[in-house]
Amino acid sequence: MNAVAYAEKGWWVLPLKPQSKEPCKFLRHGYLDASSDKSTVKKWFKDDPELNIGLAIVQSNLVVLDFDIRNIASRVLWESYRRICVASNTHTVKTDNGYHFYYLADKLKQFKGKVIPGIDIKHKGYVVLPPSIHPNGTVYQVINDVDPVELPAELEKVMSWN
Repeated sequence: MNAVAYAEKGWWVLPLKPQSKEPCKFLRHGYLDASSDKSTVKKWFKDDPELNIGLAIVQSNLVVLDFDIRNIASRVLWESYRRICVASNTHTVKTDNGYHFYYLADKLKQFKGKVIPGIDIKHKGYVVLPPSIHPNGTVYQVINDVDPVELPAELEKVMSWN
């Protein structure tokens, strides 16, 4: 999928430097300048096919659970949360060192920073979208190409302040 296709889904995207997680310099306010306007997105990406694609999460009415194997404190707990996410059948991306599970989320919802060590909650901010290339050369890949679903209650309970 390319940046325009993400914008057509209503997702707010932004150009990132090639093989980087860093927003392009021409964005004055970083991920806050993300757009879902197809003509804007086309203009950003037309001259440089090497650009990575970022997703402004809260603007897209989403929350992303970022599972990172490197930071695990409890493999058993990490795996149990991963199984809940897999069972929810939501949009899923394989990252360099784990997974991103995408869920629908109200813009006003307040989320904690993490569920447990190794599972970060991404809401305000952005994540890298496929087919972007990680700084180490790994390609981000969609592994469950379905639309994001509502956050399961058992996850919302451990993720939310309110």
